[in-house]
Amino acid sequence: MNHFIISVLVIAMCLGLNESKSGCFPNTVEFKNQLGPGSVLKVNCTSNTNENKGIRDVKFNEKYQISFNEAGKERIVQFKKKKKKERIVWRCHLRQGKKMEHFQEVWSLYVTARSKCGQMRSYTAKLDGIYLVTNNQPINPKLPWK
Repeated sequence: MNHFIISVLVIAMCLGLNESKSGCFPNTVEFKNQLGPGSVLKVNCTSNTNENKGIRDVKFNEKYQISFNEAGKERIVQFKKKKKKERIVWRCHLRQGKKMEHFQEVWSLYVTARSKCGQMRSYTAKLDGIYLVTNNQPINPKLPWK
């Protein structure tokens, strides 16, 4: 009977570990251009893990998405001597205007103790500012162009 219980525990642990890696949908950051016909939104995103997506031109009524898994490499926290997953943070520069004179910087990060799966951050660029919707919930106020 003991061998049966140990076997069931080992199988349950293996299934649990596999599900935690593959069962987590990636997070998405999305940029929509609602600036007006003929306008271009320039998006340049980099992460704290040195991933650079390059400069993207998003035309009017189009969108650009970045998908990623939130938890990065494990690192040891110096003060607590514990292993901890690094959070992936995306920093994106947005530019618009005839001479790309209007700009804003947005950050997509998660400030929680646990990893979150399948999160969506949607930024919509309009002439009066940038609007953020998180997981289909509008967040106010808008970010003004600088």
